[in-house]
Amino acid sequence: MKKLWVIVVLLVACKTESQMEPDSPSDTGPKYETYGYAGFTREEKQAYSKHLLEGGSRRYGGDHSRFYFLHFSELEKHSRILRSDTPKTLEETPREDIKNFLTPMNLKTGGGLPLTEYIQQAEVDGLIIVHKGQIVFEGYPRMLPTDFHVNYSVTKIYVSTSIAILENRGLIDTSQPIDTYLQDLKDSDWEGIPIVDILAMSSGIDPASSNQLFRSAYTGREQIKALSTAKAVKPSGTAYEYRGINTSMLTLLVEEISGLTFSDFLEQEIWRKIGSEYNGLLGKRSNGIAATSGYGMSSTLRDLARFGLAFTPSGRKNANPIISDAHLARIRDVNEKLKAKSWYSEDMKCPGYQWDEIYEDGDFYKGGHAGQGLYISPLRDLVIAFYGTYDTNKQEHQLPAISRQLAKSRLFDLE
Repeated sequence: MKKLWVIVVLLVACKTESQMEPDSPSDTGPKYETYGYAGFTREEKQAYSKHLLEGGSRRYGGDHSRFYFLHFSELEKHSRILRSDTPKTLEETPREDIKNFLTPMNLKTGGGLPLTEYIQQAEVDGLIIVHKGQIVFEGYPRMLPTDFHVNYSVTKIYVSTSIAILENRGLIDTSQPIDTYLQDLKDSDWEGIPIVDILAMSSGIDPASSNQLFRSAYTGREQIKALSTAKAVKPSGTAYEYRGINTSMLTLLVEEISGLTFSDFLEQEIWRKIGSEYNGLLGKRSNGIAATSGYGMSSTLRDLARFGLAFTPSGRKNANPIISDAHLARIRDVNEKLKAKSWYSEDMKCPGYQWDEIYEDGDFYKGGHAGQGLYISPLRDLVIAFYGTYDTNKQEHQLPAISRQLAKSRLFDLE
């Protein structure tokens, strides 16, 4: 036990090698708010590390969960995703009108508060808003700006973006059935299911019968064969059912078509190209599978915002943008059969390309477990990214609803 404590102290006293970085590009006078946050105390670090390393749950909510979210690299297997050689500088032009934006009155917690006060009261770890390529609001009430934070299901967008990159190169046609490219799915319930339905979480496949086989599969071929045992419970394209098996299948498709591991593809084709300032960390399950349908990526909030910028006019100015016009068009080309009322507003929404909500004005949003999120408005050249932790009652903040209200507030209308 004494040796365990030595390991614990070493783990929590410093960053792991995979998260160490050279000095980041210097900025003069950062304008973000930290609201006096100073991180966990030494005693808290030791207690939480001991709890987790001895097999304690990370799902208590509050600081127990937040410690896990911020110390992922010390607690889980992962691959390092190398940063860009030329990090993208984000100019800071904070705006008081956004800082003082009044949140909707009908929120469960903090309704009617100025935005800067709301994120201190709710379980928000960090929030960044980027308009026309410039940071107009940035606050860190429960994390440090350089902290790595687990993305959870926001990671699914890295998978769908990878699919779109391969599609732009003519290597995949998402209107075709998945078994066109993964031959081991022939004669399974996946046969004939268009990739676009898998992207929209409407494959109709129930993962229950394949879970155990998938967890014990190591090679890509074994993983595909394991997923091939899953059974369809309804025709594809007829119902939205949020299931990680869809993302797992798409991850394997990227690996099959590209000939790369997903972590290598992500690094080469996305992470290094968005101008990331820090390395990313991609979680791996015990059998080595990239955890794209689980805890997924861990990154700084600014680097998540840099990824979001790739979908906006400001981030698509170069000659070969990561996100093409065709990709944006395909995101908006929704399956009307899946249209439903938004979870966060009175708007109607559809799922597609792994985004949770695609709105009729062309905005789209992806959320992740316990309060992670990425909201994109190409029309307004707007990115809103945030991290959070649910409280001990498993209640999350309401930034998804606030993001939609912000986008529609006219604060970001372009001249």
